[in-house]
Amino acid sequence: MRLSASARRRLTRAAACTGSALLAVVSTVGLATADTRPAHRAAGDGFGPPPIGEHTIQPLKRPCTTGEPEELCRNIGVTDGWFNGHDVKFLYTQNYFCDPSVASGADGGCEVGQKFNNVPPGTTSEAFTDPLYIPVPLFSPAPTNLQCPAGPCVDHPMMIDLSRIAGALGQDPATLKNVPVPGHDHIIADRNMDRPEWWPVYVIGVTNPDSFAKIQQGKDLSTATRLAQDPNAGVTAPIPTNLFLWFQTLAGTSDRCPPDDTYATAPGGQGCATR
Repeated sequence: MRLSASARRRLTRAAACTGSALLAVVSTVGLATADTRPAHRAAGDGFGPPPIGEHTIQPLKRPCTTGEPEELCRNIGVTDGWFNGHDVKFLYTQNYFCDPSVASGADGGCEVGQKFNNVPPGTTSEAFTDPLYIPVPLFSPAPTNLQCPAGPCVDHPMMIDLSRIAGALGQDPATLKNVPVPGHDHIIADRNMDRPEWWPVYVIGVTNPDSFAKIQQGKDLSTATRLAQDPNAGVTAPIPTNLFLWFQTLAGTSDRCPPDDTYATAPGGQGCATR
């Protein structure tokens, strides 16, 4: 979708996320083993509860490899993500959650433009979550190397309500109440010791292809934050949603963190799986 110059300016100040194709299907991996390292993190650091609820239902391209029954195993999958300039993998093991107290016209009850009021069941408070930032290209043609492009993406909703940001998009709110989730990338700023938790989703809208390329090259939140501070960059500040995804980062998936890393040697007690 091409936006007028005035709409692009409004979008840069206000909101992001246009409807496009469904998100990409990804392959399965084995279930992560339990983390036996000391749980030394304090409240507010994002240490989450054990998995609860039902597994996501998304068809995967490859057969089950985890040893669980096929109908359960196929609902486990992986996407790519970025952390501090490096590539990481996210393992999803249950369905997304959208706070039902926030009104939404979308199938599944998910929306962009208003922050959640309640965290998912089993989580004490927002202090026990870490944000997931999703840069969304708002220009045409969209990049072909998105981490979640066209097609259903593991643990993601397929439809979303964008009516709250219709003014910024220059469209009729009635046409945006139930649209496909747009293609996007993933950025986190904390690995949560590679433990699973709920991640509240924040959208970063990008109308400038050059800026989006810089975010993909930087692979970190600081790059997106710096660009959002430039009024000519076409990058929005993070836009809240009522959507949470449940996943964990997989150990050994950063080029700084080989599989045999011991997690324990960095100054201040920070290893590859920590901040």
